[in-house]
Amino acid sequence: MKRFLKGLLARRAAVQAARGMTLLEIMVVIAIIGIVATAIGVGVVGYLNKAKVDACKAQIRNISQALDIYAADSDYPTSLSVLAEGPGAPLKEKQLKDPWGQPFLYNYPSAQGGGAYDLCSKGPDRREGSEDDLCNE
Repeated sequence: MKRFLKGLLARRAAVQAARGMTLLEIMVVIAIIGIVATAIGVGVVGYLNKAKVDACKAQIRNISQALDIYAADSDYPTSLSVLAEGPGAPLKEKQLKDPWGQPFLYNYPSAQGGGAYDLCSKGPDRREGSEDDLCNE
């Protein structure tokens, strides 16, 4: 009988030691993970948007330089696609699109009067003429 009680107590202790997490504990852990993921996600999205704006400004500078080099030999082109044509083209076709996948807006001669040409991106909202447009200076 002693042996039986000892075995029963040993099994009961093993079952209690092997007990898993309760549903409440799992829900608390999932809630904490969700809060942390949301906080990180909101912070990262802001940095990604700023990085796209910075990349767009750099692309505008590169295209402007390519336009100026092209104009050194002749006049400014009527279209940006000229800069991506031929074997010695200074730009690739994908460089003529902004980080949001929209083609850059190019006008020669300048409609705004600030320089020889206008070179703009529609910006994050992808609408022409809004306040988030990015243009050459």
